[in-house]
Amino acid sequence: MEKRTLNLFLAMLPLCLPFFSRAQQANPYIINGFASQTSCNCYTLTPDEVFVAGSVWNKNKIDLTQSFDYNFTVFLGCHDSQGADGIAFVLQPIGTSIGATGQGIGFQGVSPSVGIPIDTWQNLDYNDPVYDHIGIYKNGDVNNYDLSNVLAGPVAVLPGNGNIEDCKWHTFRISWEAATHRLSAFVDGAELVHTTVDIVKDIFGGDPNVYWGFTAATGGGTNLQRFCTSLNASFNIPADEKTCFPNPITLNDISTSFGSIVKWYWTWGDGKIDSVQHPPAHVYPAPGLYNAKLNIVGNNGCLSDTFTRQITIGSKPVANFGYTSTLTCANVPIQLFDSSYVQYGTLNNWSWNINNGQQTISNPGGGLAQNFPAGLQNIALTVSTAEGCVSDPVSHSLLVFPYPSTNMTVQSACYGDPVVLKSSNTDPSVDIRQWYWQLGDGTIGSGSNIVHVYAKEGQYPVSVIAVSNEGCYSDSVNAFANVYKTNAFAGNDTLVAIGQPIQLQGSGGELYKWEPSTGLNDNTIADPIAILQQDQTYVLTAYTEVGCATSDTIHIKAYKGPALYVPSAFTPNGDGRNDKFRCIAVGMRTFYFFNIYNRYGQLLFSSRDSWQGWDGTYNGQQQPMGTYVWMAKAIDYKGDIHLEKGTVVLIR
Repeated sequence: MEKRTLNLFLAMLPLCLPFFSRAQQANPYIINGFASQTSCNCYTLTPDEVFVAGSVWNKNKIDLTQSFDYNFTVFLGCHDSQGADGIAFVLQPIGTSIGATGQGIGFQGVSPSVGIPIDTWQNLDYNDPVYDHIGIYKNGDVNNYDLSNVLAGPVAVLPGNGNIEDCKWHTFRISWEAATHRLSAFVDGAELVHTTVDIVKDIFGGDPNVYWGFTAATGGGTNLQRFCTSLNASFNIPADEKTCFPNPITLNDISTSFGSIVKWYWTWGDGKIDSVQHPPAHVYPAPGLYNAKLNIVGNNGCLSDTFTRQITIGSKPVANFGYTSTLTCANVPIQLFDSSYVQYGTLNNWSWNINNGQQTISNPGGGLAQNFPAGLQNIALTVSTAEGCVSDPVSHSLLVFPYPSTNMTVQSACYGDPVVLKSSNTDPSVDIRQWYWQLGDGTIGSGSNIVHVYAKEGQYPVSVIAVSNEGCYSDSVNAFANVYKTNAFAGNDTLVAIGQPIQLQGSGGELYKWEPSTGLNDNTIADPIAILQQDQTYVLTAYTEVGCATSDTIHIKAYKGPALYVPSAFTPNGDGRNDKFRCIAVGMRTFYFFNIYNRYGQLLFSSRDSWQGWDGTYNGQQQPMGTYVWMAKAIDYKGDIHLEKGTVVLIR
């Protein structure tokens, strides 16, 4: 709806302006204002002009004690943002020459009345929604602030609040159920609003006889606004009926009309015609494309537009297929390429028959990728169409070769030794001409047996494929080649107090053996405990489950102790021999300190590590030759404290 501000023009047009009636003698409709008849069953309510109004009323009253179901098509114009105002279906008992301009959509102030407007303008003073909307109102009052006259709505007229001023025709259906007092409105098949009210008693004061019609108006915004009473010719073919030649074809009339239909004009498209509602089944003379047509005539004498439907009378299809591969192997899908065709119709099913029914496959996609067993295969194809036509079967024979079947054995080896890989033919009926190996380190090989030396230890994925004399490839056989390597390490040479337990730390293999076993609690583990009474040398052999042995030696010096061993002199001259003064702690659990003092009692060096040693300097300065005092403290493995001191001579 739209509110207009041209007061002078509105003053010249009263709220309910009776328009001059231009009723036609052969037409049951009274046309008012700027309305006009554009065809036998179609009317323009407003031209695309400002400040115009029009109405069309059926001059025959209807009885609301009887139900009705009216079907129309409506056109709301092509202007959106500046388009206005809308059209309304109206019931009223007053007369056939009423209507109004502007935001009332032609029936504002008409009372008593019931109106169902399709409103395309937002009037803020009427609390209209922003979108094109529909509602049910009484007594010519379309104000959404005062809900006393709003029977239903307003709601969006199209899904998603769409614009109905879209240059398109839309269906508009009005249904009245007299027994239940239910009034409904539908747009494009969807019920949008309904109300349940006894409109005869509550609105029309007990008078069931009313006029019905359409009103429309524009103000400062415009739109071409039209409606047509339904007169739509249409037919269909039964869903289960096939149109393959020479099947008889049935056409079912599904036409709709506002009133009754009095005549049907059928054209089959092959020169044959009929003029009854339900023509007898028809046999077309040959396959082809035929345009069947239907016109209907309503009880108002109007002739419908022509409804045309192209009917495909199907011809018999021709099945055919081929395959591109010159080599067919049992373990490789073979692509069958469809080349079937039909002159009239649509192929929609391909039925494959393999070896006289041993396997059947039906698919809607044409070609087929299929694995076949070895041997001579007979493949047949039958195709059919959506029209129900079925081809004769076509068949081809296909020789499928067997593929090799193989096995593999891989021997593990030690690093530096050759790995032996062997393959075997497990199906002697298939001759093998070639083997292809992938050895897992980037190298390849051929032949049934391979001897290969790997550059490093590790696990290598190995695969082999065999090729038959016919060129068929076997499936890949996969395994791992394991190359083992050990790196025996017995530990660094060390010293220990006589009788003091020491744990050895062997590594570099999976299994171990220490020799000799003298003083060891277990010579077959990586970390045995040794208790020595004298110096001892051990040889550690580290190996894997398959062998692969390496050896290493450790020397252990046994001192009497526990004790702190300190030399009496050292020569820090940089020759790499005896350059540091160290305390050797034998059998000590904890070493507290090792301190060096000059003859004046000045601390020159201190360390908690007995092996660190003094290099004869203090604050980066070389100390002079002479005698120095040392002091050391430690606790042995038995818990006894050792606090010792002495002198050392620095010689340069």
